[in-house]
Amino acid sequence: MRKLMAAIFMVSTVFFSSLPAASAEVPVPDDIYKWVQSSPRTNYYFNMEQMCFAVDNEGMIDQNVLLVPVVKTYDPLQIKDVQDKRRWKDSDMTGYDDFAGVAEYLRIDLGKKVVTETEITDLDSTGTGLETRSLNRSWELAKLSEKNLDRIFYEAIIDYAGKHKDELIKRTKGTVKPEDKAGANGKKNHKGRSAKNA
Repeated sequence: MRKLMAAIFMVSTVFFSSLPAASAEVPVPDDIYKWVQSSPRTNYYFNMEQMCFAVDNEGMIDQNVLLVPVVKTYDPLQIKDVQDKRRWKDSDMTGYDDFAGVAEYLRIDLGKKVVTETEITDLDSTGTGLETRSLNRSWELAKLSEKNLDRIFYEAIIDYAGKHKDELIKRTKGTVKPEDKAGANGKKNHKGRSAKNA
């Protein structure tokens, strides 16, 4: 009986040690980040408080371009995949035993419907940055499948921005272009007349 129990213990030890270790998730406060979706490997969030419009060289707000910080948290298998790839490339593994996800900085051209990833930072489970890389990867939304998770994520961000345009303008450190002011006033007046006539 003792031999049987010992054998069962050995088998269970080998089995459980081969499973991915449970990982702590990056802290993502829901009053700052909006959750959009989850896949089997990734949770998608964007930062509602820091999302804003771009500003041109003259300090004017460009309402056609969004700047959006996002966070993606990973499950144990995705985490292990990233860790393994770093090992294969002989990259620095300092802190990557606690790797949990990434923070990305997106630039979204609303007119062209093009999303550009300009920066990515690997995060540990406390939200501390491990490594930051500058990028310039772009995607045309129209060329992505309607079921593509990234497209769904980007379109959710664009939809949110459209519904919170005034908040984004107030948050952006720049000056509203005269033509945009005129357009906004025209819309308000039109809404006002409609409300009176309703």
